[in-house]
Amino acid sequence: MKNYFSLKFLLMASIIVILAACGNNSEKSASDSSSNQSKEVIELNYNNLATPTHPYTKEIVEPWIEYVDEVTDGRVKINQFPNAALGSPASGYDDISGGVFEIGLLYPATDSNDILFPLTIANLPFAIETPNISVSVMNKYFDKYMKDTFKDDVVWLGASSTDTAQLYSTDPIEKVEDLKHRKISSTFSVINSLIQNWEASPVNVSNTELYESVEKGMVDDVIYNTTGAIGFNLNEVTSHLIKLDLGTNNNGLFINANIFNKMPEDIQQLFIEKIGPKHQDLMAELYTKSMENSITEFENRVKDKGGSVIIPNEEELTKFKEPAKKVWDDWVKRANEKGYPGEEMMDYFKQLLKEEGSEVPF
Repeated sequence: MKNYFSLKFLLMASIIVILAACGNNSEKSASDSSSNQSKEVIELNYNNLATPTHPYTKEIVEPWIEYVDEVTDGRVKINQFPNAALGSPASGYDDISGGVFEIGLLYPATDSNDILFPLTIANLPFAIETPNISVSVMNKYFDKYMKDTFKDDVVWLGASSTDTAQLYSTDPIEKVEDLKHRKISSTFSVINSLIQNWEASPVNVSNTELYESVEKGMVDDVIYNTTGAIGFNLNEVTSHLIKLDLGTNNNGLFINANIFNKMPEDIQQLFIEKIGPKHQDLMAELYTKSMENSITEFENRVKDKGGSVIIPNEEELTKFKEPAKKVWDDWVKRANEKGYPGEEMMDYFKQLLKEEGSEVPF
């Protein structure tokens, strides 16, 4: 009898040990599954419009990708494709919303999708002077007029911009009259209207084709931002920089909404609160600090071939600016025709500029 109870006790103890082991394995399996799920890597393709050596790539894109990896603990990986390898600025909205690539900058003034039209107000000539002003003004403007526009297509991650644009010319341009009948390239449409008002001929080319367009004689002059001009080596095909401070090239960081909505909530929050703002901070930092340096660098690069930086006096600069008023007025008319409150939007835009201490030209 004693042996019977001993055997029974040993059998029950063995069963308890086996069940405990199974329970531990089950908990471990569930823990491993949860851990694997939390560490799932989200890969996003980023369409970089600049070259691999461009300041935008080296000082914005690459540090930003590292920041994304760090702030998400490796749960988000950004794959960048330079030289606009995944799509041109003209098709940016459709490419992101359609999933050709998941994240990138959209340029309202060059994008063919009319849904971005209200944001083109920031590209009006002589409107916004610096990247910091652009960020402040356009984020507020977006919240008032565009917050519910994109719905299930894309998610807005914040405003940004380049430094102000200048005129890069193959010949010295001293007066607005010197521009008559010249072929001038610009990467955004509202500036093309100004070029026409100067009695010159606008030529549409993408930013990756600016150098070649001058080299092959397709255009005489280029309008582009100062840092970008150095990045694209426009000093090799033009000899003169005419400092007009035409305004910043404004853009916004967007991500595919379908991809965004599938992300864990904490990752979504990081994109809205940290990742998007980090990108706009890097943009503002680069283009603010580099503008004057880029003008000096251009001058140094062209002086041996007789090139120069030309700064029009106040009287001449006013003559360059005067034709831009019609561009501003035409924007309001177009906004009204598209069903937007054009006058109201323009008044609010001017109000925001004044709040930033900017002088509204018209």
